[in-house]
Amino acid sequence: MNKKSLIFTVAFIALPFLLLAQFNREVEAQITITNENVLTNITFSAYNKTTLKKSLSYKALITKNKKLNSSITQFEDEQYFVIEPGEQKNISTASLDLSQDDRTIIFILIYEDEKVIGKDRMVINGFEGEDEMKPKVIGKEKPTEQQESQQAQDIDLLTGLVFENTKTKPGRDFYQMFYLAYNTNNIKGNKIIKVDEVLAIGGNTQIQIFAGDDLVVQFFLNPRSSYIKEMVDQSIARVNYYFQQNKAIMQNTIQY
Repeated sequence: MNKKSLIFTVAFIALPFLLLAQFNREVEAQITITNENVLTNITFSAYNKTTLKKSLSYKALITKNKKLNSSITQFEDEQYFVIEPGEQKNISTASLDLSQDDRTIIFILIYEDEKVIGKDRMVINGFEGEDEMKPKVIGKEKPTEQQESQQAQDIDLLTGLVFENTKTKPGRDFYQMFYLAYNTNNIKGNKIIKVDEVLAIGGNTQIQIFAGDDLVVQFFLNPRSSYIKEMVDQSIARVNYYFQQNKAIMQNTIQY
């Protein structure tokens, strides 16, 4: 099974820090930072609180807000890993120059069988009261409008993200082409997309594309490159149509 791609929930950014306690019950996600001259060293770790050996995956991401309504991804990492019972394990590291006082969001999600079981979040140079953050906090002012705009931007940052769960080379080829086309078309749907490859009759495999819990696209996979390209185009069109319809329904609901 290949690594998942860009799978983060909007709720993770939107929820307050204290709500993270409802996760991390079995495997705790942790972010620690240390300063070394102008560099800030960031370590992502996992702590297995159970008596069972676990095979898990993680997604770590660091983004900077250079200015209002803009963000730049500084670091992105996702891998599978195995953790022993009672083990605390460093699973990823990054070193960044944070001397420019840019608002920087650091977060990590840990998955077990596609389910989020652990997560942690930290904001550096955030707004007063925004988070329990170190080493540097803007504490003299509390710009409400700017804070709301940045929080909305955090949610926007995570829209249009895609999970991968493919099993074969044609499946991986489809996912890579689909993911590139999804971003090129700037769809930015309000639900997380998941590309699954499942076993089908006669040893064949089937691609299933979900938007949230809704199955949007389903077809049998063929290894021919021309077929994969055609199905990518059709899948992008269907997913885009799904989000357009979903948006229209939501606007209708709000209106009435």
